[in-house]
Amino acid sequence: MGSQGLRKAYSNGVLDILTAVPDVPSNHRLGVFSQPLFKSSFAIAVSDNEHYERLQDLNGKRLALLSNWSIISLIKEKYPLIDIVTYSHVDEALRAVSEGDVDAFIDAQAVLSYVSEQFMINDLSYHALNIENNLTLSLVLPPEKKALLNIINRAIEALTPQQKQYLQQKWLGSNAEVNRAGVVPYVELIDFAADESYQNQLIEMNSNDDDFFYYVRDVRRGGHDQIFFASIVPKASVYAASEEKIRTSIYASALLLLILLPLAGLCAKPIVKPILRLREENKKVKQRRYEDVVVIPTRIKEFHELSMSIYRVAESLQEHEKRQEEFVESFIQLIAQAIDDKSPYTAGHCNRVPEIALMFAHEVEQSKQGQFADFRFKNAAERREFRIAAWLHDCGKITTPEHIVDKGTKLEANYNRIHEIRMRFEVLWRDAELNYLQHVIDNPHEQEIALSTLNQAKKKLQDDYKFVANANVGGEFMSDEHITRIHEIANKTWLRHFDDRLGLSPLEELKVPEKSQRLPVEEYLLSDKPEHRIERIHELSFDPAFGIKMQVPELQYNLGEIYNLTIKRGTLTAEDRFKINEHMISTIKMLESLPFPDDLARVPRYASTHHETMKGTGYPRKLSAKDLSTPERILVISDIFEALTAADRPYKKAKPLSVAIDILYKMALDEHIDMALFKLFLSSGVYMQYAEKFLPEKQIDKVDINKYLSS
Repeated sequence: MGSQGLRKAYSNGVLDILTAVPDVPSNHRLGVFSQPLFKSSFAIAVSDNEHYERLQDLNGKRLALLSNWSIISLIKEKYPLIDIVTYSHVDEALRAVSEGDVDAFIDAQAVLSYVSEQFMINDLSYHALNIENNLTLSLVLPPEKKALLNIINRAIEALTPQQKQYLQQKWLGSNAEVNRAGVVPYVELIDFAADESYQNQLIEMNSNDDDFFYYVRDVRRGGHDQIFFASIVPKASVYAASEEKIRTSIYASALLLLILLPLAGLCAKPIVKPILRLREENKKVKQRRYEDVVVIPTRIKEFHELSMSIYRVAESLQEHEKRQEEFVESFIQLIAQAIDDKSPYTAGHCNRVPEIALMFAHEVEQSKQGQFADFRFKNAAERREFRIAAWLHDCGKITTPEHIVDKGTKLEANYNRIHEIRMRFEVLWRDAELNYLQHVIDNPHEQEIALSTLNQAKKKLQDDYKFVANANVGGEFMSDEHITRIHEIANKTWLRHFDDRLGLSPLEELKVPEKSQRLPVEEYLLSDKPEHRIERIHELSFDPAFGIKMQVPELQYNLGEIYNLTIKRGTLTAEDRFKINEHMISTIKMLESLPFPDDLARVPRYASTHHETMKGTGYPRKLSAKDLSTPERILVISDIFEALTAADRPYKKAKPLSVAIDILYKMALDEHIDMALFKLFLSSGVYMQYAEKFLPEKQIDKVDINKYLSS
């Protein structure tokens, strides 16, 4: 019986005296104490890698003590740096040391040894500890039997030192006669006894690589303590008796199955056949071949109902996908329309390119000529994939600034800066008149000479401005002589009397010099100023997976007046051209980021290759003929033809149909577009179908296609 059971028996009156009870204040409620039987020195329980000899060694450590001990206050007073944690039972304190919750636990050596063995706490070490106070152990009697106390005290006093030594050695010594018959040899049983959720049931668990069955049940005796019935049985011994019978049963069952299987197959055929048909219909639904799904013929009612269910599901899915496709395409067309609406000069481009591309693709599919004889879209899904790519081919233009897309003159930014330059010419005109008047006042006799000089200066200003204005339009190739003249005109000067740093935005203020100039300031008629150079805010980089091969200019924009006016061809600088071409990079980034389904997987590719060439000089990937599929080549020609015939571009006039075809032919000769596709474009009449549907009559002139087809 454990210490708790003894105390309970004592409280119930079964025992008259308790022996070897620590004389501490918390135990005084038990009754009256006799004189000390003997004193027990303290021992300490620690983990195997720790060692403490004195209490001061525990400063800064967590020390476990039983909550009813009198030395707690003494330790707190003398050793305030020790963190004391109290527990109700010895086994709780020992487990706390074992699990690292506290650093040590103090109690009598015999108590520590017994409890650790009883609860299988084997990873601790125990040794003596020097403490000024020893543990005093006495006998305890109920208050009503206090009369016996004098007799017991006299008996204790009569004990000789040898007798006391014998009792102490017997009860508390290292060889103490402790009853270990109740020690449980399996730690699992201790755990199960402590947790009611494991009790009264058969538990299978592996221990030391062997499987066992455990069973623990609480059997209460007399109400004084808990008694547990426990058993542990190897799993192998449980199954050994039945394994042979099971093996025999398996062999017999297998033999019977071999006999019955052919018969079962024959009987199951009327059931299996419709099941296989149902599986085929289900596969059609999985492959999205909804129009091929049929109701299977069967006399089994349940299979017929299941077949009807699959058929109705196929119809519903087909209708749902149709609506989803209509929604997606409407949304894509909405995006394309928004891009067109963004610029009044490109309105309709994103709408017209799909029209001509689909016309052209249809004719290529119908062709029996050469390399196109085998070209076909495999199904409606591939045709839809191409159509969506055509709608989205310029979706990246949503990121391109309007003033770049619509740049109709070289000096155009958010407005045409030719007006600023014209005002400078006006200033020079007024200066020439003022110089003339001042000269006449100072030299009246030279009026005719001064007037002639004035007229020459005005004519020179008119000629120079006309030249600058014509250069700004960019309609002609800029020769080296013309570029030299722009620089000569730029070197003319005029006086500025106002501070050019006033009225600027915060961003503009960052670009002008901080040091003020003394007015008036002599300015050049045309100039490339530091504030004209617009730096990139973020470094531009491309994902290697996109395969982009474009040269990135140093600046984002260069608004220099001389720099722009000396553009040799057209109205765009290298920076402007890159900004426009960058819409293809935006297209790739936007479309590659979308989770297209498998049947639309090529949309990003189709939509991003219409600026590539057959000889590999295009952008953004510099692909060549071997890299471009037929649908991609169709989109290239469709995009160029629409752009050539469009009448809504500010930087060019609409080309007559014959001129547009001639330009396409030259591009085919230059390996810019596919020559075979170009000829099919003419021979199929696609160019005329498109012209009659979208071009004004005055733009549709006669085209002699034979000269192109015969070349």
